[in-house]
Amino acid sequence: MNLALIVNQSKEDAESFQKVIVEKLEDLGVHPQLFLNKDFQRNDFNEIDCIITLGGDGTILHTAGVLRGMKVPILGINAGHLGYLTEIRKRREIDEALKRLLAGDYVEDRRSMLLGRVIRGGREIFSRLALNELLISRVRGVSIHHFQVFCDGMEMVHYSSDGIIISTPTGSTAYNLSAGGPIISPEAKVYIMNPICAHSLNARAVVLDDRRVLEIVMEKGDQVLSFDGEEPFELLSGDKVIIEKAEEETVLVKFSRESFLHTLREKMSLV
Repeated sequence: MNLALIVNQSKEDAESFQKVIVEKLEDLGVHPQLFLNKDFQRNDFNEIDCIITLGGDGTILHTAGVLRGMKVPILGINAGHLGYLTEIRKRREIDEALKRLLAGDYVEDRRSMLLGRVIRGGREIFSRLALNELLISRVRGVSIHHFQVFCDGMEMVHYSSDGIIISTPTGSTAYNLSAGGPIISPEAKVYIMNPICAHSLNARAVVLDDRRVLEIVMEKGDQVLSFDGEEPFELLSGDKVIIEKAEEETVLVKFSRESFLHTLREKMSLV
């Protein structure tokens, strides 16, 4: 098996975890390709059977963004804080996990992604995928922003807010949750639109069938669009952001048959 090991060196335990992982893989006859921090690109994984990420959820999110739907499974080993997406959370679990990975004793957990496109002057000028969420937010200051939202071409709602989060079920436990949005099971075929600090008492998060296509029109500039916390794209007045379910998926390695609710209860108890 050809393995890649991605290490987020900013994590406190990254160096010691990296040493353990490399030593155990070499004992099993595997010499992984090592990538540090964000120093890699999609073509680096053309011949890779599986990717191990060492860090936290952010490391997995960045990797998923680089892969852009490549069907290479990702095993997340947590060296961060909560780690909703990481499968391995304790040093003592690494040895058994690597043995099972090399033996093919795991299931592929396929997670839906969102495609976001920016239309300016009738022409598409930018697009990207997100595993967790797309975020439209202001660049600076405390002024109220206004967003006109269409669903499948029909006017749906007009938000006055600090921004909007469009979240996948996977991302429902991330920024969406912090902003008061609902928690959704990863298998659900939906996504969430959640205004941030809406300036109206009746403005609430909306759960939408993932077959729907959203169009959000910017009524003024000084706003940015970001995907899973990556480098933001500046939006101008009149820009349209089209959001829909992507054809691509992210594949995560899972060993446990535990339910989403069990994982959620465990994570919530650590907060």
